[in-house]
Amino acid sequence: MNKLLFALGVLGAATSVGCGTKRVAECDDFVATIDQIAKCPSLPEGSRSSIERSAQQIKDTLKLIDDAGGVGDAPASVVQTLRDTCKTQQKAVAEQYKKLMPDCVK
Repeated sequence: MNKLLFALGVLGAATSVGCGTKRVAECDDFVATIDQIAKCPSLPEGSRSSIERSAQQIKDTLKLIDDAGGVGDAPASVVQTLRDTCKTQQKAVAEQYKKLMPDCVK
């Protein structure tokens, strides 16, 4: 989950740019995957707490971006980095949990 911190850094950088209401679907997908894992009944409580904290940090950062007007006017390179980071992290987390706890990621 350390890679999530990198994603948060990229998300944080995006809060300083842009106006508009455009959202990044890959980040919404990433949050949905983490929420799904956090709600998995077979996930141990310690892991659940860690996932929930990570998910909340990501949600809070995405809310900051939304509150700043979204990424509509952000430089394309920033938006692409954000998109790529969220997509990569979503894929990594999903693959990890498919191996460890396949019932948590369907």
